[in-house]
Amino acid sequence: MLSLCEIIFWLSLFILVYSYTVYPVLLFIFVRMFGKPVRQDTSYEPTIGVLVPAHNEEKVIQKKIDNILAMHYPTEKLSIWVGSDCSTDATEAIVQNNNNPRIHLWKATERGGKTGVLNGLAPLIDTDIILFTDANTLHHPDCLRAIVRNFADERVGGVAGHIEHAISGDEEMGEGLYRSFESKQKFYEGVLHSSISAFGGFYAIRKVLFKPIRKNAYSNDDVLIPMNVIRQGYRIIYELEAISEEENTGNIGSEFSRRVRIGAGNFQAFFWLLDFFNPLRGWPSFCLISHKFTRWFSPLFLLSAVVSCGMLFFRGDNDLYRILFAVGSFTVVSGLLHKLIPLRLNRHIYYFFVMNVALIFGFFRFLGGIKTAAWSRTERSEAQD
Repeated sequence: MLSLCEIIFWLSLFILVYSYTVYPVLLFIFVRMFGKPVRQDTSYEPTIGVLVPAHNEEKVIQKKIDNILAMHYPTEKLSIWVGSDCSTDATEAIVQNNNNPRIHLWKATERGGKTGVLNGLAPLIDTDIILFTDANTLHHPDCLRAIVRNFADERVGGVAGHIEHAISGDEEMGEGLYRSFESKQKFYEGVLHSSISAFGGFYAIRKVLFKPIRKNAYSNDDVLIPMNVIRQGYRIIYELEAISEEENTGNIGSEFSRRVRIGAGNFQAFFWLLDFFNPLRGWPSFCLISHKFTRWFSPLFLLSAVVSCGMLFFRGDNDLYRILFAVGSFTVVSGLLHKLIPLRLNRHIYYFFVMNVALIFGFFRFLGGIKTAAWSRTERSEAQD
C-alpha cells in the first residue's frame, strides 16, 4: 500500500507532467476529433475602436498612434481611444497635439490602473469592435483585417492576436520558448472551442459583449474579459496571422516584478472563475483547469513533489526514489547555476524556476490583499523610443 508521502509525490508529479506535456497532447488529439472551424470573411469591415491604456507613456505614445493610423483598414472605420490613468508626464499633451478627430483622449479622475481605464473608457467607445492594446505593442499593417475576418462568424465574440517578442539584453528570460508554447495552445483551444485567455497587449471583442471587471482586478484583464465573453455563450479565437510586436527587456531583474504582479492577478482570477469547475461549461472548463489552474498552482505541486520525494529518499529503501531525488536535485542545481554555466538547457530550467518563484511571491501579494489595480509600469529598453 502506498504511503501518504508516495501519494503526495505521485499526485503532484502527475499534475505537473499533465499540465506541461499530457494536456498539450490531449488538446491536439481533441482538436482533430472535435475541432470547430470558424467562418471567415475577408471582406467583413466592422468599425473598430482601438483602446490604449496609458500611464506616463510619453516615450512611446506617438509611435503607437502613428502605428495604428498606418494599419491597412478603412480610415472612416478606425478610431483611437487613449485612456490616461492620471499621467504626470507629457502623454496627454502628445495625444491632444495630434489634432485628429479620429483620436480621442479620456482622462481618469483617479488612479485605477489598466482596469480603471478599461472599465471607464470601453463603454464610451461607439464602434462594433473594441481592440485592447498596450502602448508598447506595435502592430503589423494587416493585423486588423486578420482579426476582424473572424467576427464574420456570429458565434465568435472575441479574437486574440499573436504577439512576437524582440528580446534585448542578456536573453535570459526564455520568453521566446514560453510564448511559442503558449501561442500554440491558445490556437488549438480556439479551434476546439475557445482560447481561455489572450496576451494582454492585443485582443479584440464585440463592443456589446464588454462587461466591466472588478475594479481591483490586477493584471488579469486578458483572462477575465475573454472569460466573460465565453460566459455569454460566444467563442474566443486565437488568430496566428494577426501579428504584433513587443520588446522584452530580457533581463530577469527587470521582468521579475512583472511576473509577481501577474501571479497575484492569477490567484485573484482563480476565485472569480470557480464557476468553470462546472463540467457543464464544456471545453472551456477543461481548457481553463488544464491550462491555467494547474499552472497557477504549480509551485505548490513542485514543492510537494520535492519535499515528499526527499522524505522517501531519506527514510525509505526504495531505489526508485533515490534515482528520482538525484535527478531532481541535479536539475535544480543546474538551473540555479545558470549564471555560472549559461547553457541553453539550464537557461530554460532557470526560467521555469523563476516563473514559479514569482508565482509564490504573487500568491503572498494576493494574500496581503489587492485593493487597487494601479501599478507602476515595467521600464523597457530605449530601443522602443
